[in-house]
Amino acid sequence: MTLGADLAVAGVGAVAGMITGFGQQRTAASIASAQQAAQADALKQGILFQRDSAKANIGLGMFGQIFGATTEADLDYGRQLQGKRLDLYEFAPRQLELGRQEAEWQTNLGRDQAKWETAFRGSAAFQNTSQKERMGRLKETIAATRAQPTGMFGPIAQAPIESLMV
Repeated sequence: MTLGADLAVAGVGAVAGMITGFGQQRTAASIASAQQAAQADALKQGILFQRDSAKANIGLGMFGQIFGATTEADLDYGRQLQGKRLDLYEFAPRQLELGRQEAEWQTNLGRDQAKWETAFRGSAAFQNTSQKERMGRLKETIAATRAQPTGMFGPIAQAPIESLMV
């Protein structure tokens, strides 16, 4: 190749490099411009969101004051009224019925218990236990009666307790 051809190739390469360089600079500028636009848009959206939030908070505060002063009391009264109606017209008769059933059950239980006690009192086991209890009480009474004069006068002749049983 000749010197002129080399220069031509070099010149073309340089021109191509410049064109490529300009293209890269334009691309970089476009990217930077897009980033700045995105940041500006995000900033704008943030400001709008803050404004809307502030307006919503003001509205909620006003709603709370108005609701608390007017509607809330009406709703509370309505709930209390409905609860009282339930107590008086639906639950009260049911409670009375439950109370009546409980009283009836207690009466039946008392009646059955009286039957069981009567049947038990007629049994030999009850009579044996009753006789032992009476014998124990009689021994205590006799011991107390004997202890009184013994303390005053000394020992006294003792009679067997079994001979006193009727």
